[in-house]
Amino acid sequence: MERKSRKIGIIGHFGGKENILDGQTIKTKILHEELSKATDWKIIKVDTYYKKKNPIKLLIDTFKCLFSTKDIIVLLSGNGMKFYFPILSFFAQKFHINIYHDVIGGNLDIYVSKYPKFKKYLNSFQINWVETAGMKDKLENQAIKNCEVMPNFKRLSIADREEEIEFSEPYCFCIFSRVMKEKGIEDAIDAIQSINEDAGRVICSLDIYGRIDDGYVERFEKVLKQVTNAIQYKGMVPYDKSVDAIKDYYALLFPTYWKGEGFPGTIVDAFSAGLPVIATNWNCNGEIIENKKNGLLYPNLEIKNLKEAICWLIDNKDEMNEFKNNCLISAEKYQPDEYIRKIVAVSYTHLRAHETGRNL
Repeated sequence: MERKSRKIGIIGHFGGKENILDGQTIKTKILHEELSKATDWKIIKVDTYYKKKNPIKLLIDTFKCLFSTKDIIVLLSGNGMKFYFPILSFFAQKFHINIYHDVIGGNLDIYVSKYPKFKKYLNSFQINWVETAGMKDKLENQAIKNCEVMPNFKRLSIADREEEIEFSEPYCFCIFSRVMKEKGIEDAIDAIQSINEDAGRVICSLDIYGRIDDGYVERFEKVLKQVTNAIQYKGMVPYDKSVDAIKDYYALLFPTYWKGEGFPGTIVDAFSAGLPVIATNWNCNGEIIENKKNGLLYPNLEIKNLKEAICWLIDNKDEMNEFKNNCLISAEKYQPDEYIRKIVAVSYTHLRAHETGRNL
């Protein structure tokens, strides 16, 4: 890879000094880590964590970054976009700052519909990296002309392919995501409980990993008090330890119906650990999960709900070794090297254009 010493900025949620493990923060940290390893660039960090904690610091850091470099990568939530887009678009047009927008989540098209000025802002950036082809299509239908697909990626140790495994009761399932109602947490709990109640014994269990959403703590604690020991909350796991934490489970459940879902990092975690994913056919899950190859998508003509999907996977345990191998193969697509090369290459293209006075 060509290397040239230079400065770039990254504006995103790094989480301050807290150990925050939501998808936005993890994605921002991974991008910074991978660019730091792949280049000798000086990377100026602007942490949007300080928007509420110390807004004066955030403003100062932002404008220092804008006046220190011609290249800035931004990763923003909904509120972050409303605040930053007018500023970034102004600097892109008036001062020829190259803005590379690394899109968070899967509902940017909704924001464009709600805030018509977003169309102008997004088109003023050099590029908008979206996580899925579905999102690219939606934005292009709204006349956003500069989108490219850049899936979620993580540098994870892909689990070893072992000898064929014999599977038997109890079948242990897991959830590995932010813990909130819209992620289908209660649907998963109800499905596991119902299967065990119907059988009169513990056929399957469920372990839940992840940060509990602030507004869901009280409700989640109440739910856990009403279930059997087959369902347990296991706390939080650092994103780079996910494979070790979940590799021995039967499969991962992802019954999400959260409106902001884009390319869920939990699917990359599961594939890297060799776990098939049972997921709702929601947003762009179907772009990532191949039904009956590396997971199950529901509802469909055969499987109407999560309980039926879990039972199908248990009833077809003879196919699980093939499923798990397919997951490990799928995981290779989401290692970061190829995507970091693309980010670096795009950045150098605009650097050379700036140095020669050309417009791209």
